[in-house]
Amino acid sequence: MKSKLAIALGTALLWSTASQAEIFVGAGIGKSDIDDSAHAVSLDETDSAWKLYGGMMVTDNFGFEAGWADLGDASSGAVDTETEAFYAAGVAAFPIVETFSVYGKVGFAFWDQDINTVGYDGSDIMYGVGAKYIFADQFHARLEWEQFNADLETSMISVGLGLQF
Repeated sequence: MKSKLAIALGTALLWSTASQAEIFVGAGIGKSDIDDSAHAVSLDETDSAWKLYGGMMVTDNFGFEAGWADLGDASSGAVDTETEAFYAAGVAAFPIVETFSVYGKVGFAFWDQDINTVGYDGSDIMYGVGAKYIFADQFHARLEWEQFNADLETSMISVGLGLQF
């Protein structure tokens, strides 16, 4: 009897949390800044960047996000680079009003960089901050800055549009 009660209470708790959960998807465009001081060259370039993302806010304050970002190309003299990353992060949001919130995220990025003809890949910490405005009940606009620690330090500032369910 106690196990049935525990299962029923656990199911009710999960059901109530799932009914509050907000699933979202979106895309962003912006600029990347690629810096290199580790390869005996001076590289500090900007390029166009874009990303696709999706996730779930389990509560109004906490959730997770995953995405893929094309962080652009950079060149300096004989050095040409191309960078992209897949990331997964925890998100902490702080609603200011019902339709506007600020947030921070921390997670891991699995990156791939091509420097000239040599490919590098790895994983490292990524983090970011942003703001989100909800409009027309199902849509949101985002402004965010993210840092991807890869072989070359790469950051991205972007604006995005998304859909939430």
